[in-house]
Amino acid sequence: MTTIEESAESAAGAQTAALRDSRAELIERLRRWAYPLALLVVYVTWTLYMMLSGSWNLFQDNWPVSATMTVGSFVAGATAEGGAAVAFPVFTKVLHIEPTTARTFGLMIQSVGMTMAGLVILVRRVPILPRVIGWVTLGGIAGQFVGTYWLSVGSPYSKILFTFVATVFGVAMAISRWALKWEPLHALPSWGNGSRITFVLIGIAGGTFAANTGSGIDMLTFIVLTLALGINEKVSTPTTVIIMGINSVVGFAIHGLIEQDIGIAFDYWLVAVPIVILGAPFGAYVASHASRDHIILLLLSLITLELVTTLILVPFSSTAILVTAIAVVVCAVWFWAMLKYRHRTVPDAPPELIHHHHAAH
Repeated sequence: MTTIEESAESAAGAQTAALRDSRAELIERLRRWAYPLALLVVYVTWTLYMMLSGSWNLFQDNWPVSATMTVGSFVAGATAEGGAAVAFPVFTKVLHIEPTTARTFGLMIQSVGMTMAGLVILVRRVPILPRVIGWVTLGGIAGQFVGTYWLSVGSPYSKILFTFVATVFGVAMAISRWALKWEPLHALPSWGNGSRITFVLIGIAGGTFAANTGSGIDMLTFIVLTLALGINEKVSTPTTVIIMGINSVVGFAIHGLIEQDIGIAFDYWLVAVPIVILGAPFGAYVASHASRDHIILLLLSLITLELVTTLILVPFSSTAILVTAIAVVVCAVWFWAMLKYRHRTVPDAPPELIHHHHAAH
């Protein structure tokens, strides 16, 4: 009787194990095909719309937008600067498109490109910080509404502030990497209610900035993660790509469903969609294989280009100069404070946080 029971238990165990293996195989297959299927859905939907609406001539009129997003989409997936970080300055400075239109387009195109990049990041199991994504996203939803309805920054201040905040960040990042030479972490040194509040506030501030320029919540989160908490750029970057993608969907919904003020940005969006759904995931893929220094150098190159073009193409009034000076000083003090905070807390982090990524692989 005992032998029969043992045989039954053994058979049940084997059946359970087989079921578990088949379920795991199915999940793995779905994971492998998630991006190609999403790509197919977007391409088929886009092609049908273009055919039924007779919109193919939009490429002839708006090819500079397509060209801009060829670079912008790669940047969106590979760095902590969204595609709007390329689109917004090019649109406003070179193509002389209204900042509000450039902002709306940035949110629209990132809602497609960066969500696709986020899908690739998840599918490839690239290391990210899920709790940071969750709490920053929560604040970012509120920030989008704050920036849209209560705290709007007009031109040329949105262009100028974007440039000089990025510039000061670039200097701080260079100092952090090559002057201080701290060992980066691959996980947060601690987590508690203070962390939740901090990341919600980051989300509110970043969402407000993104509501005005099309991006910013990603860069702001990246700044805090790298400068204050010492998180490796190869973990911070994919984390911020997912955050910016979600926040862009929120912004797109506000302007498309509530405000209904998209206008000409929809034409720009149509000629960029087929490019960004390939470019942003490709950028995420390259970033997952690139070294930490390569990511930093790419960011610094983009920031330098942004600074130079702003100085050349954007006219500065005395008020604009004053606002810029104040913003630079505030950012410099803030970044210095974060570096000091990191200096006090990160050296005490346990070794497993430093080598977490390597152990995982």
